[in-house]
Amino acid sequence: MQDISLHLLDIIENSVRAEAKNIKVRVINNVQKNRLRIIVEDDGIGMDSHTLEKAQDPFYTSKLQREKKVGLGIPLFKQNAEMVGGTFKMASEPGFGTVLTVDFTLDHIDRMPLGNLKDTLLNVIIGHTDVDYCVHLIYRDKAKEQCFYLDTKAIREELGDIPLTYPDVIEYIDQSLFEGIQNTNMEDV
Repeated sequence: MQDISLHLLDIIENSVRAEAKNIKVRVINNVQKNRLRIIVEDDGIGMDSHTLEKAQDPFYTSKLQREKKVGLGIPLFKQNAEMVGGTFKMASEPGFGTVLTVDFTLDHIDRMPLGNLKDTLLNVIIGHTDVDYCVHLIYRDKAKEQCFYLDTKAIREELGDIPLTYPDVIEYIDQSLFEGIQNTNMEDV
C-alpha cells in the first residue's frame, strides 16, 4: 500500500466485515513525541487469541470467497509501522470487538505519508451507511493541541429521515472533514 490512509481503509473494511455497527477512528499527530498514532476501535464480532495471532500472518485470511488464502492488509500495516521504528498492537475479544493501535515515527525518512485521509473517511462513511463512525483527529505540539470530532450518529439524529448519502449531506461531511484535517495539520503528514 502506498500510504497510511489505504491501510486505514483496509482496517475499516475488516471491521465492517466483522459486523461492526460502531467504528471509532483516531488519528493523533503528536509532534512533541514524534509519533503518528492510528487507532481503530470497533464493536464487531471480535476474535479469540488464536485468530488474533493468525490475523497478523500474511498467509491467513478469514475471507471465505478467496481462492487463495492470503490476507496481507494487517501484516503489511504492521510491517510498515515497525520498519520505521513504530509499533503495532491488536486487542480483541469475541463479542466485544477489536482495537488496533499503530504508531509511526513521524520524522522517519521511510515513513509512508498519511495520504488522502479525507477521501478515505468520506468513502467509508457514505459507502457503509449502516455503520456509525466517530472520527477524532488530534494535533499536538509544545505550544498547542487542536482537535476535530465528527460523529455520524449525531449527524443522523439531526437529519432525521434524510440519509447520509443525500448530496447536500455528502457535501457537508466532505467539507467538515476537509476543515478538520486543515485545522489539525493532517494534510502535511
